[in-house]
Amino acid sequence: MIRFHDQTDYLELDLAMQEEAGTPAEGDAYMTLRIVSAGFQGHNDLWVDSRTLRRFCRDILDLATRRQGSATIEGMSPNELAIKVRSIDRSGHMVVEGSTGYEVQRERGTRRHSITFGIEFDPSQLNEVERVPWIRQNAEQDASSNH
Repeated sequence: MIRFHDQTDYLELDLAMQEEAGTPAEGDAYMTLRIVSAGFQGHNDLWVDSRTLRRFCRDILDLATRRQGSATIEGMSPNELAIKVRSIDRSGHMVVEGSTGYEVQRERGTRRHSITFGIEFDPSQLNEVERVPWIRQNAEQDASSNH
């Protein structure tokens, strides 16, 4: 799991399951996330396609090393997930921002439930990201598929 936080707010993102090699959806991932931001809370479980996941993992490792740039991940379904981890100044201060949500079918109609967030965090938290096995594995797969 990766976790970015300040004193009261946090985002947790984890890979719950990844489709195996040789399947039509090879590398696609079922992700879970939990957010607490400025008194609002939310969670979601959703699918991310393999290309998006690999690129995010590569970019977040690069961000951890250089402390400049960004890493973005989006869900397969529209408006389900959009997260961007990025540097906000030349000193390497970081923010994770984005939104997640989904439609909920009720008796008298469908309602959208969502949360939008922005959490500044200490860049040293990126050091932990480098130790997350699914981040490393998917970043390596991205690097090997680009050669």
